[in-house]
Amino acid sequence: MVSGNKFSWRKRARAFVYAWQGLRILVKEEHNARIHLVAAVVACVLGVLFGISAAEWCVILICIGMVISAEALNSAVEALADRITSDNDPMIGKAKDFGAAAVTVLAVVAAVAGAVIFIPYIYRIIVN
Repeated sequence: MVSGNKFSWRKRARAFVYAWQGLRILVKEEHNARIHLVAAVVACVLGVLFGISAAEWCVILICIGMVISAEALNSAVEALADRITSDNDPMIGKAKDFGAAAVTVLAVVAAVAGAVIFIPYIYRIIVN
């Protein structure tokens, strides 16, 4: 994409400020985002305690990033949909349901990945 605007470090820095502001608002205002954040912290604490491998860390971090990102996108869809109309519109309801489904699928997959990684460590502690 070619535009008349030149590259600017200041604009790039401002973009990061807006992104962090969005993340802060997401965690502050969206209950599900806080639940996902707590799950992420628990996964990270378990990862440190169990000394998981670099590959396992990659899986955990990718899952965390995907779930939080999906939650942010879902929240964006919901905010825009609510701005468009407060009426009960079936198509807007469908869009919101699709967004929620995306987050749910990712959260379930992340939970399964976490179980695959952490259950063997927990089992070893219980058995020994």
